[in-house]
Amino acid sequence: MAKRSPLADPQLYVVVFIGGAIGTCVRYLLGLAIPATAAGFHFGTLAANLLACFVYAGLSAYLAQADWIRPRRRELVNRGAGMGVCGGLSTMSTLALEGFTGILGGQAWQVLLYLLVSVVCGLLVAFAGVWCADQLAAGHRVQRVAAAGQTARSGDSVAFGNPVTSDNPTTPANSAEQEARQ
Repeated sequence: MAKRSPLADPQLYVVVFIGGAIGTCVRYLLGLAIPATAAGFHFGTLAANLLACFVYAGLSAYLAQADWIRPRRRELVNRGAGMGVCGGLSTMSTLALEGFTGILGGQAWQVLLYLLVSVVCGLLVAFAGVWCADQLAAGHRVQRVAAAGQTARSGDSVAFGNPVTSDNPTTPANSAEQEARQ
């Protein structure tokens, strides 16, 4: 089956549009709630960018491992929440504008420090987001394996969506049977 082009998929446009609107509103509210300091630090922009780094990195890492979620749903969540919300929330253009106006205002050192803090902290929170996503995905994986084992032991005929039969070696219920044959 040929994969369809994302350019011809109106649902992707809709989820990115809605997500972008939500992310942009959150960024705007953070900018209002956390005003810039006289020293050139724009904590509202910094908070928005760091939050977006954490969420987008974590979301991407989680969805990459979440084979229990249908591919289409993963794609829509990734585009809507990741590209849309986090894209609208994070703002390279505002960071650049704030840096430029800071330099014009004679705050070159403060701007340099602000940019350095933004990049270093962005990488650190992205790493933290991936770590959290890995832990969450591992927990879900363990729960699914345990649930599949209980389902197989209770006599139900499906574990992980695979029929429990002696000729299907991929189900947890058949692992003991396989070991006995070898």
